[in-house]
Amino acid sequence: MASLVTYNNGLRRIDFTLTPNGKRRSVRLGRTNAKAAKSIMAKVETIIADKLQSRPHDADVSQWLASLDDTMLSKLRAVGLADGVGVTQTTLGDFLNRLMGTINGKPATHKSYGHTKRNLLAYFQSTRLLADITEADADAWRSWLIDDQGLAVPTVARRVVAARTFWRKAIRWKLASTNPFEGIRSGTQQNESRKFFVSQDTIQTIIDACPDVQWRLLIGLSRWGGLRCPSEHLALTWTDVDWEAGSLRVRSIKTEHHDGHAVRIVPMFPELRQLLMDAFEAAEPGAVHVITRYRDATQNLRTQFIRIIRSAGFEPWPKLWQNLRASRESELMREYDLSTVCKWIGNSPAVAAKHYAMSIDRDADFRRAIGREQAQQKAQQNAQQSPSVGHDQGLTGKQSAHEKTPENKGFIHHRQELASAGKSEKWAIQGSNL
Repeated sequence: MASLVTYNNGLRRIDFTLTPNGKRRSVRLGRTNAKAAKSIMAKVETIIADKLQSRPHDADVSQWLASLDDTMLSKLRAVGLADGVGVTQTTLGDFLNRLMGTINGKPATHKSYGHTKRNLLAYFQSTRLLADITEADADAWRSWLIDDQGLAVPTVARRVVAARTFWRKAIRWKLASTNPFEGIRSGTQQNESRKFFVSQDTIQTIIDACPDVQWRLLIGLSRWGGLRCPSEHLALTWTDVDWEAGSLRVRSIKTEHHDGHAVRIVPMFPELRQLLMDAFEAAEPGAVHVITRYRDATQNLRTQFIRIIRSAGFEPWPKLWQNLRASRESELMREYDLSTVCKWIGNSPAVAAKHYAMSIDRDADFRRAIGREQAQQKAQQNAQQSPSVGHDQGLTGKQSAHEKTPENKGFIHHRQELASAGKSEKWAIQGSNL
């Protein structure tokens, strides 16, 4: 079941298999005398036998495992011989409560992790020992999220990734020895069906239906400026508005912890300038912030926005605010290089391509790609420049395309001279052959 291998230089290792036909595993002992190596091998054989019989270790083996240093214990854990040994018997509930207290991320991060915490507790229960959750349990949890909870695949993917992050922290805190979510398939976190391009005509109609200048600016900052709502809207002050330079200084709260991403400069696009001017004229003397009426953290902008959209005659689209921002970035990508657009919007090219880029008019893009749209435009131009010539307009009407070729220019000029002299076209043709 186990064998001791000794190298010429005095190094030793123990080779073993957990099942009769299983994969060979090894524990490297380093330079150890033969007596100590044989003693360790005997303990390893006992541990293997206990695992095969699914029985707990006796006091002698348990005490031996408890006496090992971290280096040796880590070697045994790596080959499945010390699962749970040296790990504090912490419950899932205690661990998650402790974990959530250490998260220093943005409110959105707390909210996302909170959903994963709720799902874990609902499935495993708070009293479940952290060390008892296995890879099979993790797979079952993922299936439960889809089959019983009815969550979409992108949502499940985010929950799996979050759970994996939780357990990495547990391992670092020495509360768990393995990560049961490490090998689980998370799936894609994207949901293409929730992307929605909001056209310029649509958003202008909605802005016109807004109850006040502040709401018009809230929507405009997202659709025309590409700002994140509400964090970047509420952080914007009048000192950030440079009328002469035509720019806005936007505090990127979501990315401020990254070097060089705390602030970005956004062009004051023409559509946005007028909305800002209207808000500036309506602002109270001494006002600091651009958005003043909706600064309460409990203010539900989504509900009111849905009412405005419906009052304008439209149905709300998925991800109301983010799709405004994504629509603007998709438009800008058609006019400017990707690097410049990402600096304005405040994301990376990878994020822009994965989560923001949308097709504005896929059919028109395809026609342009194959040259059909250009050909149609040229045909329309020709039709406007060359109206059809009547039966009796051969001498006075506009020249047809074939008459403009170099080889016909001389003949056409000669024909026109004859026509002005009163000669018949038949005579002109005969004369041209002389």
